[in-house]
Amino acid sequence: MPHNEFIVSVVVLASAVLLISFWKQILFILLFGVIMVFCFGVYNVASAVHG
Repeated sequence: MPHNEFIVSVVVLASAVLLISFWKQILFILLFGVIMVFCFGVYNVASAVHG
């Protein structure tokens, strides 16, 4: 196995372990981000209607 492929494999493995370990936190952050974007969009629509 070439040296570069070994590094890529290690990075992918580490990423998988981190995702498995922190999937609940990641899911919460994603959900929070989606809610923030949704609220921002609703606010923009409301301000455009009232503007």
